[in-house]
Amino acid sequence: MVGEPSAVSSQPSAFGKAVGNLFPGGPANVSWERALEGLGAEDAGHVPPGLPHSVAQIVAHVAFWQDFLLEEAGGGAPVRPEHAAGGWPAPGPWEEERAQLLAGQGRLRVLARDPAFTSGLTHEGHPWAAMLATFAGHGLYHLGQVVTIRQALGLWPPPSGGDTW
Repeated sequence: MVGEPSAVSSQPSAFGKAVGNLFPGGPANVSWERALEGLGAEDAGHVPPGLPHSVAQIVAHVAFWQDFLLEEAGGGAPVRPEHAAGGWPAPGPWEEERAQLLAGQGRLRVLARDPAFTSGLTHEGHPWAAMLATFAGHGLYHLGQVVTIRQALGLWPPPSGGDTW
């Protein structure tokens, strides 16, 4: 099952620890959970003046590609969108989008920490380790956008605080 450590080894490599830690948000920045904390559907759907996306649009985009990667990791053959716009689906209900994103980040973290999985290849012959590292970077890029959008909306820091040191 995707997201379960392999029987080969339950001890993550240095790669697995490093990349795996990036999925929830990474040690050098706020986590996805904290960045989305206290954000209701109305605020998540608001596009600030001068910015191209809402938090909900960013979350739907990251969740789309996360699910694409997880489907492929599970042996599926998801269809890649013909154009970049195809990777930007309309957001669904906010709480469902948020939960889907956070759950998928956890599943990707488990895969990144599985040495048997990361040493394998995608069906296109790309190393899973490289795919996971690339996707972790993609997620962090968009996590920064979420913080910026919240700042532009006057909704930062989240209720439990943000990185302020």
